[in-house]
Amino acid sequence: MTMAQETGNPFPPGDPHWQAWEDAEAREPAPVSAFDTELWPEGWEEFEPAAEVAQQALNSGATTVPLVNLPDAFWSSRPLFKHIREAAWASVTSADAVLGSLLARASAMVHHHIKFDSGRGPTGSLNTFVNLIGPSGAGKTEAMRTATRLVLPPRYLARLDGTTDPELYRDGIGLGTGEGMAEAYMGWIQQETGELDRKGEPKTEKVRAQVRHNAFFYADEGQTLTKMMKERQGTTVGMAIRTAWTGGALGQANAREENTRFLPDGSYAMGMLIGYQPKVAQDLLADGGPGTPQRFLWLSAIDPHIPDEPVPLPDPTRLTLGGDLVRDINPVVTFPPDLRAQLRREQLARQRGEVVVDELDSHVPLMRCKLAALLALLDERFEVTWEDWELGGLIWATSCAVRDRLIEFGRQEAERNQQAHLEKRRQEAVAIRLAERGVDSTVERVAAWICDKVREKGPIAKGKLRKLLPARDRDWFEPGLSHAEALRWAVIDEDRFVKPGPARVDRGGGQVDTCPPPGGEKGAPGAETGDRGNE
Repeated sequence: MTMAQETGNPFPPGDPHWQAWEDAEAREPAPVSAFDTELWPEGWEEFEPAAEVAQQALNSGATTVPLVNLPDAFWSSRPLFKHIREAAWASVTSADAVLGSLLARASAMVHHHIKFDSGRGPTGSLNTFVNLIGPSGAGKTEAMRTATRLVLPPRYLARLDGTTDPELYRDGIGLGTGEGMAEAYMGWIQQETGELDRKGEPKTEKVRAQVRHNAFFYADEGQTLTKMMKERQGTTVGMAIRTAWTGGALGQANAREENTRFLPDGSYAMGMLIGYQPKVAQDLLADGGPGTPQRFLWLSAIDPHIPDEPVPLPDPTRLTLGGDLVRDINPVVTFPPDLRAQLRREQLARQRGEVVVDELDSHVPLMRCKLAALLALLDERFEVTWEDWELGGLIWATSCAVRDRLIEFGRQEAERNQQAHLEKRRQEAVAIRLAERGVDSTVERVAAWICDKVREKGPIAKGKLRKLLPARDRDWFEPGLSHAEALRWAVIDEDRFVKPGPARVDRGGGQVDTCPPPGGEKGAPGAETGDRGNE
């Protein structure tokens, strides 16, 4: 028995959370936040804050932010984890990504009768969904393939030769609409009608029904999902993902039998794995209100710890997932009484409003229960130990760190894009102002030319005056004439003749003219005349 089992404290002495747990126990019945009791990896407090890491990445011009990996203490805790990491490194793939792929596949292959009871009844679903985060070409698909090669399906999903039976288990099917997720479990069966034929044999008819209980969904690029969620299909696929994660009733009944898809509550096992590039993941993270991103683990497809030397590929292993123990009963994965009591205290605190949990951490207890139960089944046990709980906490803490760094990176990148947008608008405004100044100068010059011309030649028909204007300036004739009229440099009579106006302009030196100087245009009519007459 470990010290955690003796005292009820899930943290080892010396861990920064150990004393906090002891203090919480001493204050019974004061509640403890589900988030406050998280087990963080060794040295977690030494990691740079997400904001600083994101800012450093942006300043360096990086297109993604450095992510977080599970600590060595996790990989050395069990032979299976060591086996997983060796298989990942042998294929030059992230160990975290292969572990996430294996957890998603294991939840898809577990017998659908197996549930867990963390103190709220034997109804807990093991359905687990994982996002693998990394840039394009980071090996997200290879991580899934490595997990597939690493473990063989349990016997109840396999043929006699040991390969997967597709009639019992749909492996790696694409993620479509919500209706498509339910369709993966559907088929046609012969069902008795309750009547007898002429020979006295029961009559049967072909009907739609659930024909399998296990399916694993995979999308190598999460952009497909986020695109669907923004379109009409998002109404069903987002809802289906949230429902399926809890193992709830999935699908719908239609008037046409061929379109009917309905899976009863707890009648199916499902795993889901999606590859995301950091920028694309921002769309899913923004869907926190309905609760979609909370139902995913976030693990890094980047692994800076892969050794330089080649690693031998370990032999595959067959997962039992407790399936060999499933007979006529519904087996239940149980939790230690002291852990159940802790989970109850935390749930009471939340229900009473004594603890406020961040939106993206709203499913922490259920997520950790799933992970602990899966780890127990992978270890061929139906009893969760405190070690399972602690190891599941390491996975969850790592997921939180990856998720939070993605959020912070996205926030800072959005801020940088906003600043770039504002700078672009400022530059556009400056360009417009400069253009306006150029227009003002041209209008002024054309107005002065009109004043000079009518002063030289006397009243001139408007159309003729326009033709006298140099061709390059004719587009500015009307604005120039309006400007000359506004300043009373010229007037238009009722016969549409333009003639000098009454304005007097002081040129300095006591000489007063009716018109301004000719605008400086070299060769403009009147420019060579020093005295254009006084009013």
